[in-house]
Amino acid sequence: MRAPENHRRANLLMSRIALGLLVFTIIAFGMKAYFHPEVRVRYIPIVILHAGVMLTWLALLVIQPLLIVTKRVKWHRTLGAISLGLVGAMVASGAIIAVNIGRELGRPEVTVVNIAAFVTFLPLYFLAVNYARSKRVHEHRQAMLIATLALMTPAYARVVQVMELPDPVAIGVQVPITVVIACAYDWVVKGHITREVMWMLAFSVAVIFVMVAVLAIWFL
Repeated sequence: MRAPENHRRANLLMSRIALGLLVFTIIAFGMKAYFHPEVRVRYIPIVILHAGVMLTWLALLVIQPLLIVTKRVKWHRTLGAISLGLVGAMVASGAIIAVNIGRELGRPEVTVVNIAAFVTFLPLYFLAVNYARSKRVHEHRQAMLIATLALMTPAYARVVQVMELPDPVAIGVQVPITVVIACAYDWVVKGHITREVMWMLAFSVAVIFVMVAVLAIWFL
């Protein structure tokens, strides 16, 4: 009974973390729209589409572990297969918006930061799919979590902007938040930090450092 109960707790914890990310994202973008109403003119169809697919992704991350807990494995696998199309829409719309907003604001660094998020996300997403096929469930969940945390920079940025802090603060907080959440989940579920999670975090952090180095060379 112990193993199934631990498996259940791990899935419930993952769902709660995902719910926290979903609520935080809604609040962050809502605050930005409320305190800086001028940004609402940017809510063109492609932006609304991107917001929709990103929120759907976070909602999916909430639902998928619950489907396992309630033994609806077939639904879990079906939604997992559908997620490939969702990811395609996320990447395509995200890339278009990243390029457009960089041109609109005259700030190519915004484009670089947003593209870097997907440079981290995509390999981890496909790694998670591979882990699922290999029935390495814990690694699958962690890859999905760390991949999703890589996409949170825009949400952090909205809070930073509302607080009137320098934009780079959003990048600065991303690393510790990602590391703390992933390591805390590993510690609660496994009692230690697994090698696979250390490698996934190393990759995620490395992309950020490379991005910062590119921006430093570009602008200094």
